[in-house]
Amino acid sequence: MEISVVTAVYNGDEYLGESIESILKQTFRDFEYIIVNDGSNDQTKEILDNVTDPRVKVIHLEKNSGAANALNVGVNEAKGKWIALQDADDISIVHRLEKQLQYIKSDSKLVAVGSLIKCITGNTQVDKKSLEREETFFNSKEQFRNYQFSSTPICHGSGFFLKKAFKIIGGYDPKFNIAYDCNLWTRMFEVGEISRVPEVLYKYRVHGNSLSHSNRIKRSKELILSIFKSISELRFKHLKTKPNLLLFGTVRTFEFYKKHIEHENHYLMVSLPDREPGNVKKAYSLYCSNKLDGIIIGSNRNIGRQLRFLERKGLSLGNNLFRILIPRTIQEE
Repeated sequence: MEISVVTAVYNGDEYLGESIESILKQTFRDFEYIIVNDGSNDQTKEILDNVTDPRVKVIHLEKNSGAANALNVGVNEAKGKWIALQDADDISIVHRLEKQLQYIKSDSKLVAVGSLIKCITGNTQVDKKSLEREETFFNSKEQFRNYQFSSTPICHGSGFFLKKAFKIIGGYDPKFNIAYDCNLWTRMFEVGEISRVPEVLYKYRVHGNSLSHSNRIKRSKELILSIFKSISELRFKHLKTKPNLLLFGTVRTFEFYKKHIEHENHYLMVSLPDREPGNVKKAYSLYCSNKLDGIIIGSNRNIGRQLRFLERKGLSLGNNLFRILIPRTIQEE
């Protein structure tokens, strides 16, 4: 079997039927569809038990254990060479599977692809600017490898990947309740390339509560933690001690780091404010004196100049020099 579609759902009865239908009506029809009910206590179980299509296999988990764990259950159960994700409240365009399979097969270096997305709302309306902002976040990215340690390159539900690559990296990290998608793609870059079909193949549902300040803080916290954890584990696992990393960014970035991230204990961190003249040279000097294993630069108005200076000095982006995009929420907290 070539394709297995995997959905994890928790209390998703409102849009689940529409989401399932969008997969069952795909132009590419030779697939299995594994749906993992992650201990829902609404009408999700009843909806799933009434699905009669023989391609659908439902797994009911007794207790809610988080999306990352439920997705691991679904992917591990899958028989397909390729895994297509489908979030329980989103919609796949009718030829999505056909297009993504063709695209990923066209380049042997690819282990995962997404697609352009269209943002939609549910019963709770979301203003047009917010929808456009979400679309821009996912649709405007190019040179995907530059985002390995920066941000999530593709919309999670649009993901289509090689199961073998998923197994190599160990699947989703259950430590993350929100940023499990970013963490997955970051580690999958260690196996091959990630790209995007240049066509809208997925409708991503945006909910008003997901745009709330408190939820954005939670996601920002997990996103930054995922990035720092990945940098530490993927680039400095050869060290016998925790890596010494310098965070080069704004005062607000430092405040957010100390409040939300510092205690996680994956690295030893020092910091320098990016706006003080000469600090980029000071950072390089600390690196040359073996007091640092790597330098992380948070997004700021001078980041291009700072990166060019350090690269000219011999640091390598993605190896001992890292660019991260600081979510706007951090700047506004």
